[in-house]
Amino acid sequence: ATASSSTQTYVAANAVDGNAGSYWESANNAFPQTLTVDLGAARPVDRVVLKLPAGWGSRSQTLSVLGSTDGSAYATVKASAAYGFDPASGNTVSIPLPAGDRRFVRLSFTGNTGWPAGQAAEFEVYGPTTTTPPPTTTPPPSGNLAAGRPVTETSHADVYVAANAVDGNAGSYWESANNAFPQSLTVDLGATRQVSRIVLKLPPSSAWQTRTQTLAVLGSPDGSSYSTLKASAGYPFDPATGNTVTITFPATGQRVLPVQVSRR
Repeated sequence: ATASSSTQTYVAANAVDGNAGSYWESANNAFPQTLTVDLGAARPVDRVVLKLPAGWGSRSQTLSVLGSTDGSAYATVKASAAYGFDPASGNTVSIPLPAGDRRFVRLSFTGNTGWPAGQAAEFEVYGPTTTTPPPTTTPPPSGNLAAGRPVTETSHADVYVAANAVDGNAGSYWESANNAFPQSLTVDLGATRQVSRIVLKLPPSSAWQTRTQTLAVLGSPDGSSYSTLKASAGYPFDPATGNTVTITFPATGQRVLPVQVSRR
């Protein structure tokens, strides 16, 4: 997810992390503001669901919904209107949309009676209900494909082992042997999956100062023949934006994904 702005650590990624306790908040007193999600490919879309943290007080946010198949030309899917968020109903709003194929779905906020900013704890996008496939058909996995998967490393320091990087806890971490670049961290997805981005996180605590890590992303469908998905480049990690980096690349089928770190 991307946003026109964010405040402190309340970044756009919080709106798509599956945790309604975290949230995105735009710059204050600076409407309009936008929050955009990329579905990765054009998909049938007919509804969005917005959530705020369950314990927040009632408020009304004025917003419109836009859609795009290419990320350049956007059309209004739902005209601007005020939507009430009420803790008595879970601070959740469902907005039906005319059915259509969209890759990018954007919310444009122009008002908020509870705080002078656009806010969203979860931004969910849904398509039409489809017929359930036969029991023998396994639907493709979604979400974080690396979560809990087998992971290996070239080395680690102390107790900071590779498994920490896929345990779903951003407070634990992998650290390689010191002063011994290059180093690599490799995850096995278990089968060939369509992959188009990876997200790297460091502990979000401000005790972790801003740093840049130079790394490349490789991929393999079989664990023996590897190709470069993203050439080596420096990526900044900043606690002001959650110490999170998203690296995108053309979608391809990969099973094994090494990240090669050559400098910090």
